[in-house]
Amino acid sequence: MFFLYFRFSLSKKVEKVEQGRSNQFRSTKTPLDYLPGPSCNRTYFGDVGRTYELEIRRPREDRLPFICHLNFTAGGGDLGDLIQLTFDTFTVGKFVSFTTEGCPDGHMSIQESERPLTGGQWCGSAWGYTVYYSETRSLNITLQLDRLSEQGIGYNFDFKLAYKFLKKGEAHLRYGNRSVASWRGDLVPGSYCDRILEGCDTRPCRIQSPNYPGVYPRNITCYYRVEHRQVQRGKHVLLAVRQRNSHKVHIKDQIVKYDRSQRVLRVWDQCNVVQDYLTVYDGGSTTDPVLVRLCGGDAVPDIVSSGNNMLLEFHTSPYDNPFHPVPLSFLPGFELEVQVLSVDARSHHYVRDVHHCEVLLTSFDSAYGILENPRHSLPPNTTCRYHFQGRTHEQVWLSFIKYHAAPADPAAYQLSAECNARLRIWDGRINSLPGQQMNVSLLGDFCKDEVPRLCDHTLLSNSSRFTRPCSPSESYVSSGSELTLEQTLKQGSVLFPLDFMVRYEFVNTMLEGAHVKGSDNPCDRVFSSSITSPSGGRFQSPRSVFYYGRGGAHNLSCVMRFEPNLGERVQLTFTRAKFGGRPCTTQKDARTGRLRCVHNLKLSNASTGVAELWISEYPWPGVQIPRDCMCSKLSDPQIITTFTSSVVEVNFTVTLMNITQDFNHFNFEGEYQFISTSSTEDVENCLKFKKERRLRGSSGYIELRSPMVRNRMTSMKYLLRSSVPMG
Repeated sequence: MFFLYFRFSLSKKVEKVEQGRSNQFRSTKTPLDYLPGPSCNRTYFGDVGRTYELEIRRPREDRLPFICHLNFTAGGGDLGDLIQLTFDTFTVGKFVSFTTEGCPDGHMSIQESERPLTGGQWCGSAWGYTVYYSETRSLNITLQLDRLSEQGIGYNFDFKLAYKFLKKGEAHLRYGNRSVASWRGDLVPGSYCDRILEGCDTRPCRIQSPNYPGVYPRNITCYYRVEHRQVQRGKHVLLAVRQRNSHKVHIKDQIVKYDRSQRVLRVWDQCNVVQDYLTVYDGGSTTDPVLVRLCGGDAVPDIVSSGNNMLLEFHTSPYDNPFHPVPLSFLPGFELEVQVLSVDARSHHYVRDVHHCEVLLTSFDSAYGILENPRHSLPPNTTCRYHFQGRTHEQVWLSFIKYHAAPADPAAYQLSAECNARLRIWDGRINSLPGQQMNVSLLGDFCKDEVPRLCDHTLLSNSSRFTRPCSPSESYVSSGSELTLEQTLKQGSVLFPLDFMVRYEFVNTMLEGAHVKGSDNPCDRVFSSSITSPSGGRFQSPRSVFYYGRGGAHNLSCVMRFEPNLGERVQLTFTRAKFGGRPCTTQKDARTGRLRCVHNLKLSNASTGVAELWISEYPWPGVQIPRDCMCSKLSDPQIITTFTSSVVEVNFTVTLMNITQDFNHFNFEGEYQFISTSSTEDVENCLKFKKERRLRGSSGYIELRSPMVRNRMTSMKYLLRSSVPMG
């Protein structure tokens, strides 16, 4: 590793220092009140691989203010490309503040060649093992001491460093190695550390603090703009930064303490002590939403933008004392990896408008689907509303397959008692504009450790295994055609990720006809002929999933009753029908011409279930005459026209449905027509003769004449009942 190489290459031996490869001298220990020697105001060169030591002696009080300039230049080739400075001993004045007049007695400043002056200062005493790596081939150190310590036993100046010249190819932590070279972006001309990174899908992009992996400069603001211009058709690009190695992130957040337990990522106001922080914007400008502001040290989770631009701002305070994280394996500053992600442009995996998180899902687009949390990070104080809008005859069925909102520690993150992540489920449409709310009820309100009803066993489903359907206690069903999920995140989703998956379905509740009075079954319907109603129409099996196996039902029985007026008969035309592939065929009886269901005798209905469509007549009230039966797929229209009864019923029965079956497996569609067949006089005669043809007794006779006498009924129905009780 680059860092370890620098650390262990230090030599305790005091080497000769070359000034312009001439004027050699040896640094020696002298009394602390010795006048500053020839070490100041010089340029230092050196050979690659050698370590040199340099000490600046404490000035006398009558020589104050003391100013010392040290230039270190890597001459290229064997003279190196970069400079490594290791501060073995550092005490310059005293440190009192990170932000305002923090170095009243004196300071050290570093200026790199070809970079603007930052004005940042270090003072006080150094903590730990402090190393500085240059960005350029030359840098200047300025030491300034304005006053000595007023206490006779204390000294506020003690400066000793070791310096070394390195080749760029040896700086593996910064630039990578020959097999994988890190790309740090293009430096913006005239800036100290602003960079632009693009094309990160084809090369390993890294965002690094200035002078990484050493201490970063003071009083700087760096802007890292990440862009991706080439977008594949049909895709939407997201940008992500992260660092899973915790030792590669340490942005100073407090006065340094030798306590490893203090290493944690901090956010927002917690970074105000030192005012060193990294801010991530969801876009290419500082006016875009802020996803997070970080400091401290730990692994950085994925921070994902909602589009193809991301801006990172690194800010440091003007004053500090040199430091290094503890233990030494942790590096000061930061390095973040950049990734380019893509999602389907038509999906709901990203928010179209980052300032207005509203998602609309309608049954016009899809009758069902899966809704997941956005694949990108959400800024603090975000409220996302997911509106489910069906047709007027539809309901919304929601099932949470998973839901997890990471908890936040109110003490650690200065949160109020209010929910960090709050989920509310509304039985209707909720508008984002105040004063426009509809009168909708709340189906659920969840905060902190509370979670909505879960149907998590659905996660066990795969291509070869199906799980049982979600029950009403594991899901939510709207009372009308609309429903709204409202998710609020007080702290955003970067450090407190939100992960949910919802299956939604728009359930068709339409049922033709009117409900049969006295029936508890909603799918029992009646179609009556009247002056105010049409003489015909369509009828079909119910399309609500809750009547079928996938909706939790095992059996289905629906009766559709057709009631013509006197002098009318019913004509039914079945246009299509499906019976789930049950072992049964529809055959026409050669003698009667009627349809009958022929079951496979080798299989038992008790094990395979029944799926049949029965058509029955009711010539007299309470007297049912089964007429036709269908049980196999119907592709061509089947017309039933020989009805002479006053009432006809169609009974659709399905038993033993499995958990995958619904109206796509069992269904029928048809048309009905009330047809006038008799005059008023014929109707009166018909009623008279119908009463005469209800026969009861031990024996009797029926007389048929041909040709038929006018004003008699054209169909001869007789009801024969035994006078002997059954059983």
